[in-house]
Amino acid sequence: MKLALTVLCLAHLFVSADSWALKSKVWGPDFFEFFNFITDDDPTHGFVDYVNRETAEHNGYIYTYGNNNTYIGCDHTNIAGPRGRQSVRLESKTTYNYGIFMLYLSHMPTGCGTWPAWWTYGPNWPYNGEIDVIETVDNNQQDQSTLHTGPTCSMAGQPSNYTGTMVCDDCGAASGTEGCGIISDNTKSVGAGFNAAGGGLYAMRYVSYGVSMWFWNEGEIPENALSDDPQPQLWGEPYANFPFSDSCTEDNINDQTITFDLTFCGDWDGAVFAINCPGKGTCENYVKNTPEAFTEAYWDIYWMKVFG
Repeated sequence: MKLALTVLCLAHLFVSADSWALKSKVWGPDFFEFFNFITDDDPTHGFVDYVNRETAEHNGYIYTYGNNNTYIGCDHTNIAGPRGRQSVRLESKTTYNYGIFMLYLSHMPTGCGTWPAWWTYGPNWPYNGEIDVIETVDNNQQDQSTLHTGPTCSMAGQPSNYTGTMVCDDCGAASGTEGCGIISDNTKSVGAGFNAAGGGLYAMRYVSYGVSMWFWNEGEIPENALSDDPQPQLWGEPYANFPFSDSCTEDNINDQTITFDLTFCGDWDGAVFAINCPGKGTCENYVKNTPEAFTEAYWDIYWMKVFG
């Protein structure tokens, strides 16, 4: 009996050991103060014209409303200019080594020609890594989360302790551009299905022993995940997991910048647009000439939190 009580106490200590402090809650009128607006050409060669904050506010691409909700969208009124459809790319003013990063939202961009993402990346890409949490194209319904690194990171032979499906285990594949991706098993994790379900909560944990990701649709979110005291040890199996090991050390991921963007066509969607959206011509012509197709291409965010 004494031994059983000791085991129970040790188990309780183990479950309670994962403690996190809230570093930032990004929401409401101050949401955009957390980020820089990036107007450079899209590094993924998208047909997009990223605009500055003044232009985004004036044209209604960004605003806050209601109970501190944040809207981030694109031009869905005009024929696009030669650079591409006007949109917004945000990058955090702070960089991070380790933490839990959580995004609670009711709507994300969807539709033919779109390529939205919520992700992080380090300097000197890909050698300091990239973690794609939300990433999808066109009308896809399942999120694809990917780790991009230099040539020294492989997930081959690692345990499959996640619910998604790995599509590549070489995180440095194609000089980092392909990466090691895991497709979520949830068919309402992105796109129209996500939006129709009322959205949900994404969580990414980046620690010394690896990167893990969880997702819950609205109505299925653990109470502690919505609180300021997240308990990832109680969240169950993640849909994506990238453990660090001798074949992929933690040195592959450093100094991560949190990024939101909505691009169009580009390296990924340009390659699959004709398959995903048959009968619509080329991706760039479609994006340029059908602004009304992008009324659903927006983020509607309750909050983003960073724990450390």
